[in-house]
Formats: sequence, structure tokens, C-alpha cells
Amino acid sequence: MNTKSKVFTALVVLAIFTRLLPHYPNFTAMGALAFFSAYSSKNLGKSFALMVGTMMFTDIILNNVIYSTGEFVLIYAGSVFTYIGFASYTLTGYLSKTRKRAVLGLIAGSLLFFVISNFGVWISPVSSYPKTTTGLLSAYTAAIPFYAPELLSSFLFSALATYAESRVKATAKA
Repeated sequence: MNTKSKVFTALVVLAIFTRLLPHYPNFTAMGALAFFSAYSSKNLGKSFALMVGTMMFTDIILNNVIYSTGEFVLIYAGSVFTYIGFASYTLTGYLSKTRKRAVLGLIAGSLLFFVISNFGVWISPVSSYPKTTTGLLSAYTAAIPFYAPELLSSFLFSALATYAESRVKATAKA
């Protein structure tokens, strides 16, 4: 198994555990997985597949075991916006060519995730927000406290992945 595969595998496991185990809201490794896999490998298709596969695996467990309603749920309507939000991390990771751009890419990815996923909250048929500009602004305002954990976790887990990749490379050379 090469260096990237080892780091990606560890990041997938970390993303699974941080989504399934109790955690601070929006503090998971999913943003980092989506971003770092595309930034590090530059294979957009595989990075999207890795993110979607990890999300689907954890969503099946979350929707049918942890928050079971008695009916099998593969994907609920609002999760499409979450997937698109994480896909924006993948795209910004792919477009980031240097470490300096990676920082900007992570910020852009987290902002896009915030805008897209909270738009999904607002547009949802079960949303309590009115379908007006004021309702949309209210949805975004209510979501502000959840932005910092998303940004911080994406930076933290991406930094850990970068460090792990450098350590695995150094160990392989020794």
C-alpha cells in the first residue's frame, strides 16, 4: 500500500468514526477527507467517489441504526445538499495547487459547504423557515454557530493528514 493510500484509508476511518460517534456539531473529518483526497491525489473522480462512498456508508448507519424510523432510508431529500456541499470541498481541493492555495481552498470549501447545505435546510419541505429572502437569511443566521466547528475540523484533520503523509514518506525512506 503506497503512502497516499495509507493516509486516505486512515482519513476515511477517521471520517467514519467522527460521523458515527458522538461529536460536537459539524466537527468531523468529512470536509478534510473531501478536500485532502483531491488536493493530494489530483484525481477528481476518485476523490468524489471516496467522499460519496464514505458519506453513503455512514448515512446508511445513521439513518437506519442510530436514528432509525423503522423504514429503510438510503438517502433523505435534504442530504443531497450536504453531498453537494462536501463535493465543493473536493473541487476546491482539486483546484488548490500549492499549500498557500490549499489554505484558501479550505476556506472556500467550508464557505461553499455552509452556503449550499444551509440553502438545503431552508428549501426543505419540512423547514420551519418561510420561503422568502428573510427566511433564507434567518436560516443562514441560525447556522452561523455551526460554521466555526466545520472550518476548524477541516483544517485540523487536513493538517493531520498532511503531517501523516510526510511521516509515512519519511519512514518509507529510512
